[in-house]
This record gives sequence, structure tokens and C-alpha cells, in this order.
Amino acid sequence: MTKLVPRRTRRSEISAVRRRLVYVLCSGAVLAWLAFVATLTVATVAARSLSGSTMMAGLPLAAGALGQALGTNVFGRLSTRHGRRFIMVVGPPISACGAALELLGVTAGWYWLLVGGAILMGTGVGAIHLARYVAAELAEESDRGKAMGVLVWSATIGSVVGANLVDWVGRLAEDWLGTPYGGAFLLATVAFLLSGITFWIGLRPDPSQVAVTSGFRPDGGGSARTGLRLPAVQVSVLALLSAQGAMVLVMTATPLRIEDAGYGLDAVGMVLSVHAVGMFAFAPLVGKLVDRLGRLPMLGTGMSLTVVSLLLSGTAPYDGLFALALGLFVLGLGWTFSFIASSSMLFASAPRDVRQVVEGWADSAAWTMVMVGSVGSGVLMGTVGFGWLSLIAALPMLLILALALAVPRLRAAITT
Repeated sequence: MTKLVPRRTRRSEISAVRRRLVYVLCSGAVLAWLAFVATLTVATVAARSLSGSTMMAGLPLAAGALGQALGTNVFGRLSTRHGRRFIMVVGPPISACGAALELLGVTAGWYWLLVGGAILMGTGVGAIHLARYVAAELAEESDRGKAMGVLVWSATIGSVVGANLVDWVGRLAEDWLGTPYGGAFLLATVAFLLSGITFWIGLRPDPSQVAVTSGFRPDGGGSARTGLRLPAVQVSVLALLSAQGAMVLVMTATPLRIEDAGYGLDAVGMVLSVHAVGMFAFAPLVGKLVDRLGRLPMLGTGMSLTVVSLLLSGTAPYDGLFALALGLFVLGLGWTFSFIASSSMLFASAPRDVRQVVEGWADSAAWTMVMVGSVGSGVLMGTVGFGWLSLIAALPMLLILALALAVPRLRAAITT
């Protein structure tokens, strides 16, 4: 006689599987972020060294952002056909290939190979960005902000370690590679491969098969275009754009600003690691606040913190490394509030049957903004300087926030 399994036991088993999958997502994300931030730390200074131009220093980051814009769009569509696990397994190896090309570019002195490798590396990273939505699918509705926050928090370890390993690995490999910048890209290649292996081994079953939302009936008849026309979705995308745009303008120029003041890669790594702590360390707490206090208050908090940070970093003394680090820390904290609040709003407001496609389109738009900001950062740094660049970075956020609050249709969508 077949023994029936109690429904409560079955739910407990599924909950345990979901928790394990979230742990795997966090572990793989740590490695991927370590790799990504390692390349980010040296990309602008390596590009300026190869090209001899400050205005071209931001192009590799812009190329990486282009890759991320393409990757989030493509992987968002692929996940609807092949599942969430597929994109998490495929993304990191693609990034590893891109990091290897960047390594070849800096060792051989080929600037445009560095740029091309950045596109490929960014494409694979697009899958990592979508991991926060995978975590949201594995959480109950009342805990989705927290789930996103935990996934974002996992990047703290990788980002801090990656930024601070750059100088040590660069010195260790300099004699072998012939450049102090090569070590960062070698480290990234290995870490991306380990991230892919982690997802390949541990991300079983496919998160889509045990997602909390998998039992719901699709809305039916929807399309990505219809979803993107929803007011709440539009506000979410605008918030993502403003948060990413403000951050990338300042963060891309910061290594150049530090190097111009006479500091080395160790100082660059320190400031960017402080920035990473602001971005990721408080993400679980921010996620809880989003769940309890609402998306609109937390989004307003994030934008306010970002504007304050731009004033701090823009007015910091030229040799004031502490003041600059403080500004970058607050910038990261403001980004966390804005990013989690807007991502939670997007997940909740997008139609369920096209949610993954809408997520890909939204992140694609955000990383297109990063691409534009990376190019603009080098141009602004070379023409008007870091102080005016910080002021310009605040303007789009203020305008978008004012638009969202002034238009009744958008304001009602946010509140709901």
C-alpha cells in the first residue's frame, strides 16, 4: 500500500529546496562579482595607459555596459524558453572568455581588444544581473524585497575582495605578464569560470520548476510591449535608469580622479571597496524596509541619498581621499535603496506571462544608460572635471523623480 506524503511535509521539502537554490545563487554571484569588480577597478586606468587619452578611458566600461544591455535582453528571453538555470550556467563562461580577451589586450598593448573583450564579458554578466529576479521567484510575496536584498548583498564579499586583490595580484603577475593591469583580468577569468561551475553543479532543479509563482495561472494574452506601457513598470524603469546613470558617471571617473591626485591602485581599490560596501552590505536590511514601508518611500530615500553623495564627492578636496571615499559610500547606499525598490516594483507590476522578457528589457535599458554614462564620464572628466561631472550626474535623477511625482498617473502607479 502506497504511503501518502502529507501536504505540509511536501511544502517543507520544497521550501528547503528553494533555500538551497538561493544559497547557490549567492555563492555563484560572489565569484562573478569578484571577477567583475576586479576588471572594473583597473579598466579605466588601463585604457588610458593604452590609448594615452583620458577621453577614451571610459570606453571599455561603456563597451561592458553595451554587453550587459545585450545580455540582459537576450538572457531574459532565453529564460522563458529554457529556464532560469540555463542562463545562469551559460552566462559566466561567456564572461570568462571576454575577460581572457581583455587580458590579451592589456598584455599585448591592443586597446581595441580590451574594448572588444569588455563587450563579451558584459554579455555574460547580464545573466548575473537577472539573478535577483530568480531569488524573488523563490520567495513568498511578503519577503521578495528581502530575497532581492540578500542576493544583492552577496555581491559585497565578491566586490570588496575583488577590488582589494587587484593590486596584490597585479604585482604578483607583473613580471610574468609585463603590465600591472594584467593580474586583474587573469583573476576575473578564473573567478568567472568557477562561478559557472558553481551554477552548473548546484543549481538543480531549475529554479523555475519550484518557484513560488510557478503555481499561478498566467495572465494570458499579454506582450512585452503591453507590459512596458504599464505606469508602474515605466516608473520602475525610470528609477533604474536614474540610479545606474548617476552611479556610473561618478564611479567611472573616480579611478582617474584618484590617480590624478597621485595615488596608486591600492587607493583605487580601497575607495571602490568602500563604495561596494555601501552598495551591497545593507541590501538585506533595505529589502526588509521595502517590504514593510513600501517601495515609494524607499525609492525617495535612495534618490535623496544619491544627491547628497554627489555633493560630497564633487566638493571633496583634491587630495582628500577620505571625503571622496565617504561620498562614494553614500552613493552606493543610495543606489541600494533605489535599485531594490525599483526592482521590487518591476517584479510586482510586470504581467506574469511576460515578466522575464520585461525584466530583460528593463535591465537592458538600464545598462544602455550605463554605456552612455561610461562614455560621457570620460568626456566630462577631460573637459569640465570631476566636480562638475558630479553635479551633472544629479540632474537626471532629480528630473525623473520630479516627473514621477508630478504626473498623477505615475504617482498613483507607484503608490499602488
